[in-house]
Amino acid sequence: MIKKVLVLGGGSAGFLAALAFKAKLPQLPVKVLRSKELGIIGVGEGTLPYVVSHLHGFLKIDPTRFVDQVDPVWKLGVRYLWGPRPWFDYVFSYQFNTQYLALPKQPGFYCDEDDFSDVGLQTGLMTRNKAFLRGPDGRPLITNDVAYHFENEKLVHFLEQETLRAGCEIVDATVREVRQDDRGISGLVLDEGVVETADLYVDSSGFRSVLLGKALGEPYVSFKSSLFCDRAVVGGWDRGPDEPIQPYTLAETMDAGWCWRIDHTGRINRGYVYSSSFISDEDAEREYRAKNPKVTSTRVIRFMTGAYERAWVKNVVAVGNANGFVEPLQATAIAGICTTSQNLAAMVEDSGCEPGPALVNVFNRRNAEDWSVLRQFLALHYKFNTRSDTPFWQACREKTDLAGCEEAIELYRENGPTNIWCGTLLNQRDQFGAEGYLSMLVGMKVPYRKRHVPSPKEQAAWAAVRRAVANKTSNGVGVAEALAAIRSPGWQWPKGLYT
Repeated sequence: MIKKVLVLGGGSAGFLAALAFKAKLPQLPVKVLRSKELGIIGVGEGTLPYVVSHLHGFLKIDPTRFVDQVDPVWKLGVRYLWGPRPWFDYVFSYQFNTQYLALPKQPGFYCDEDDFSDVGLQTGLMTRNKAFLRGPDGRPLITNDVAYHFENEKLVHFLEQETLRAGCEIVDATVREVRQDDRGISGLVLDEGVVETADLYVDSSGFRSVLLGKALGEPYVSFKSSLFCDRAVVGGWDRGPDEPIQPYTLAETMDAGWCWRIDHTGRINRGYVYSSSFISDEDAEREYRAKNPKVTSTRVIRFMTGAYERAWVKNVVAVGNANGFVEPLQATAIAGICTTSQNLAAMVEDSGCEPGPALVNVFNRRNAEDWSVLRQFLALHYKFNTRSDTPFWQACREKTDLAGCEEAIELYRENGPTNIWCGTLLNQRDQFGAEGYLSMLVGMKVPYRKRHVPSPKEQAAWAAVRRAVANKTSNGVGVAEALAAIRSPGWQWPKGLYT
């Protein structure tokens, strides 16, 4: 019987795990042990729409209070400087997994030209640096198919206050010793010999994985054969008056990896994810600064891509980087924390706080599937990026292990950008789905054999679709204007937005 939960780690993973328990089991005692030694990464964060629904739907966090205190920027997707096109967009709404009545084929068949603007509504908004369409009253039409950018430190501070508000206890302490018995962890020895015990321990200790990895010795599965990068140099600068807020993440091909741009209201965050096997830290810094001359101070973050075989072992469940890590090429870190936390809390509640071995096995299987799906999808980003011909990118194209999505790629190569195979082949838990695969494969112009030559009538219909997108998005609302609208008197969120 789980009568008490102890969360090790006071970053976003620890607080989100604690809040998930309180959302499902408000009477369950939850204590968070926060150690300065564990710390937080403290970089700009991109997210997925699932995070927004988790915060405001599952956790019931008031969106106005969140906007006031965290100061997020809306994110419609990722703009990739990737592959042979000047750029293409991966967005959170349907652009390719859809069908227009005037066209016999799906939109991907009509995207051979380099110009990617206005292929869909969100790309049209991003192209014009708009976050939302404008309503009849002039205010932004807020939708639920957008995500957030936020600064990690602001998010963590906000989540800390929400955790206290929910009735959790937060203790600042350093773990000096981890005690074990047949059940798993029997206690954590803190400063001055104080021992904290619980029935369930949530390991949110970051890359150290103090409980799952170090204490219990759970095997770690490396993704190195699929994802070669293992370091990032990060920095940024204060936004200037001539730098508008971009409502998307930028992912830009570099010599030995890629560089992100994440916009905040007062700051622009940039990070170069690279492989130390192909470039030194010093050369990566030089390339990064040449691309971003406004960057001030920098630091290097080292990481391993992969995940532990099981996330739930005995009486320990790992959440966040203590569970596994992949680079933020699709901004999945916070979404993964939310998914794991919500699944964990739901399973504990459903079992009457007595989860048995079968339930633990199901949790671990779902967790492993999520990591497998993520590994496959990120791998294809590298396998088919033809933008650069440096040794790193040559190796990516020749050696990247697709880790299970080979059949999906072959079906695309045979049949083109149709979704006819996606429902059968893609894992039902694949968060990217047909839209994600088609966006990346069409965006990178991955060749396929069954070409379609549009008739003049089809070409005219496709041009009409794009004109309609341009007309609809040309008067959109930018991030700064949308934030001002939300903070103005009388603002009301659309009914049912996060339910």
